[in-house]
Amino acid sequence: MLYSLSISNYALINILDIEFSEGLTILTGETGAGKSIILGALSLVLGQRADVSVLRDPKVNAVVEACFRIPRTEGDLERLFHENQVDFSSDLIIRRVIYPGGKSRSFVNDLPVNLNFLKRLGNLLIDIHSQHENLLLADSDYPVKAVDAFAGLDTLTGQYQKAHRQVTALTLQTQSLRQSCESTQKEIDYFSFQFKELQEARLEPGEQEILENELKLLEHAAEIRQHLFAVTALLEEGDFPVLGRIKEAEKMATAVASRLSDFSDVAARMEQVRIELKDLALECSKTVSSIQDDPSRLETVTRRLDTIYSLERKHNLQTVEQLIELKDTLDKNLQQADTDFSRLHELEKELKTQILERNALASRLHKERAACLKDFSEQLRSRLALLGIPYARIEFNIEEKPEYGQTGNTALEILFSANKDIPPRELSRIASGGEMSRLMLCIKTVIAQHSGLSTIIFDEVDQGVSGKIADRMGDMIHELSGYMQVLAITHLPQVAAKGNAHFLVHKDSESDVTQTKVWSLEGEERIEEVARMLSGSRITRAALQNAKDLLHINN
Repeated sequence: MLYSLSISNYALINILDIEFSEGLTILTGETGAGKSIILGALSLVLGQRADVSVLRDPKVNAVVEACFRIPRTEGDLERLFHENQVDFSSDLIIRRVIYPGGKSRSFVNDLPVNLNFLKRLGNLLIDIHSQHENLLLADSDYPVKAVDAFAGLDTLTGQYQKAHRQVTALTLQTQSLRQSCESTQKEIDYFSFQFKELQEARLEPGEQEILENELKLLEHAAEIRQHLFAVTALLEEGDFPVLGRIKEAEKMATAVASRLSDFSDVAARMEQVRIELKDLALECSKTVSSIQDDPSRLETVTRRLDTIYSLERKHNLQTVEQLIELKDTLDKNLQQADTDFSRLHELEKELKTQILERNALASRLHKERAACLKDFSEQLRSRLALLGIPYARIEFNIEEKPEYGQTGNTALEILFSANKDIPPRELSRIASGGEMSRLMLCIKTVIAQHSGLSTIIFDEVDQGVSGKIADRMGDMIHELSGYMQVLAITHLPQVAAKGNAHFLVHKDSESDVTQTKVWSLEGEERIEEVARMLSGSRITRAALQNAKDLLHINN
């Protein structure tokens, strides 16, 4: 229920605080006093768009704060909070701030929320019923929702909506993945060819550098061997081999050193030179034996390098490592494609199963709806008779559509006639505004105990009625307060007298400043207000007595 409303700097309101109670609360006042202003302010915290023109002082923020107490766990409310990652609480403080620059911000329990969340939250908390709301009867979904509420199909409806959301989500996933697979399919053959070609090449990291070095060696093998033979010959062969001459020089240096101690170092160094040259000669000899002039190997290395160079040119790459990286990438892409195709098959299978489940739930809903229409029609007809339409006839055209939406696949059309000699016709074509208003009120009272809403507001829905019909309308509105909190803005004393609480909305002018104020009426003040509604500005004794009678107050 709505237990408090605070408004500041909004239209004619400077500061206003109202505490509401359970049951039926009445708001009355002269036309233009500000009743609609209060309703407009409340609409802001229910997600309506803000307009900077409502600022009383254009330099100051306008703030509207509404406090709700949720009497029991509400599945839709908790689901909404969970979906938007907002902490749920049975006490909700909703605040809307409008800034002079035109922007606004919304808060739920001091946490910022977006306008879409606020609007969805408002739809689950309060039903504002005005004359304009009668247009809902022309909305194809509203009659279905009303029938669901009347038949108590909340659980089944929730199951269907959950299944429908899953179908919608799976459909989007399937469509997205199918598009991806179709796009991949066009390239998969080419990717497969590229991957196979690179895989068959059996490339190894560092292979290119090794082969290029080997190719240089094979191409100049004869020249290298010739030079090595020449070096070996100079060192060890011929008439004057270098090693032999060095050996003789070493002997002479040793002889000198035996007589000249300072020369011993020279003899040792000559020996080292001879040993190093001997090692070099041995190394050249070994290298000669390792280098073979192998035309077959040359051809093999050349072909291998040609393959590598060809692949690098083809893929516009520079190294074997880059080719290997490309191969790995192609492999991953091909594996992902296989995974996607497998996942697509699973999704299509899952979607088919989910569609069957959703359709079965929709079929059950349709049957349940069809089964309750006669009883629903009869209850509406009996209530319309109380409201001055004794010959009302209500019928329903119901059929199953091929399309599925939030409410299923039921198409429901209300047929109405207020006269017994005129057959029922489509509601919007035959019903007057007053008849539509009364029918809407009857629907609200019939489905109230099943609606799940905590609060309903009636905004002058009783216009155009009086006397006995007004009294019965008041009874019907009061009946609603047994199931939910009801706020009624009214000009009818018969309705005002039914309230458990009564507020007077008054426009006051002080020091050339006009403000809307609200008083809680009790006792004599309430009697006088109801009397004023009966007789006008001049309150007579008869009006006071009639007011007491309406309020069931003994003299």
